[in-house]
Parts: sequence; C-alpha cells; structure tokens
Amino acid sequence: MRLVDVHCHLESEAFRDNLDDVLAMSRRAGVCKLITASTDPSQWAVSAALARRYAMVEYAAGVHPWYCPEETLPQLSRLPEAASGAVAIGEIGLDAKTQRFPLALQMEVFTPQLKTAQALNLPVILHCRGAFNEMLQLFKQHGPPPGGIFHNFSGSPELAEQFMEYGLSFSLGGVLTWRNSIKRVRVLRRIYPDHFLLETDAPDIPPVEARGTVNTPANILYNLKAAAELLEVPAEVVAEATTRNAIRIFKLQL
Repeated sequence: MRLVDVHCHLESEAFRDNLDDVLAMSRRAGVCKLITASTDPSQWAVSAALARRYAMVEYAAGVHPWYCPEETLPQLSRLPEAASGAVAIGEIGLDAKTQRFPLALQMEVFTPQLKTAQALNLPVILHCRGAFNEMLQLFKQHGPPPGGIFHNFSGSPELAEQFMEYGLSFSLGGVLTWRNSIKRVRVLRRIYPDHFLLETDAPDIPPVEARGTVNTPANILYNLKAAAELLEVPAEVVAEATTRNAIRIFKLQL
C-alpha cells in the first residue's frame, strides 16, 4: 500500500533534530512521497534543500496568509525562481479568522502568487478559512489556478462543488478522526474518490490517536483508517484512490 502525504511542514523546528527518524518511520507506515509546504520566503531555500536531500520529499513554495507582512510583497518577485524545482505553489491563501494581517493585504499577497502558479503551470496548495467567497471572486477576476488542493478544507459540500468546477481537489487529515466533524464527513462523501487526498499537516493537527504529541507523516495511517470507515470502503481502496489523485495533480514520480 502506497500513501502520499500531500501537505506537511518538514521545515518546522519540531523536526530539526530527528527528521531522518521521522522520514524512516513514515516509510515504514507506507508513505512513499511527501510534499512539504513552505510558509514564507525565509523557508523557500530550506524546502528546496529538503527535496534535494531526500528522494521521498517534494516541496511547494509560497507565502501563507499568517506570514504576509507588507515587506513580503517585493519578495514575491523571487517566487518563480524559488519554485523552479517545486511541485506546487503553496501554502498560499486567505484567512478571515486570523487577526495577524488584514484580509485586503492577504489578497494583495495572494494574487501575484496565483499568477505565478498560472505562469509556471503549477498546481496550488490552498489555505482558506472564512474567505471562500473572496477566493472565488479572485478566481473569477484573475482566472483559476492550474489545479491544486485546498488543504484541511473547512467549507461546505456546496462550496466544494463550486471549487471542483475550477478543477480543484481537497485534502483532509487529522480532522477525519474527530467524530463530531459532521460537515467534513458530508464533504468527504461528496469529493471521494476523484477529488480527495490525504494529508497530515505535520507537525500540526494530530489525529485523535496521537493527540498531545508532535504530529508526524506516519500518522497518515490513522487518517486513512478514519476516511475508510466514514466512507465504508476498504482502506486499501481509499489509499489507491488518494495516491492516484496525488500523482495526477502534482505530477509525481513514485
């Protein structure tokens, strides 16, 4: 059984001293590929270096809406070069629920990254909370990205349908193990099998089974198990579908 973790953050300080062990544990869990997503320009070179060092690691370059001060805007001119070996532009997006930066500034940072993805024909890894309508407007104004995913998608099944019309898919992780996540269950059943992928968001958002610990990509097995139970489909079948989707969207070589 081959698994792809399409969204994690191996650049994190949480993995500074034990990344070799974390990746070895991930391989034993069946993970054959991971996509590590940078969150600000200071991480772009780090992400690229990780992908060069480890055959199982691919990277995405982008600026997260939590880390987008005005000083970031001039640095976006370096994004095409930073993404020259990347499989995606990410993690990028909009977050109306954060107090860190106003939504207007987030949109100003997001738009050139969307255009970079279009120019490079790269998929995107999107973060979006409470700003789905604004993102739809930007897609209508500037055109949609050339594919990609919403990571940890928190929208409704109806919103998922709208974004699928733009060719986008969705990854879910530890939230699948939260038994009170009724809306995400409805979304899962709407997006499976062709638009569903697995993630961990490691070191964040651990599954219930690993709560209180640093999340690792190996915990994708818990997320797979939860998805299979919710869909009432064998885990091996879900694994095959999600890996197939990851290969297609990110043009991965396994």
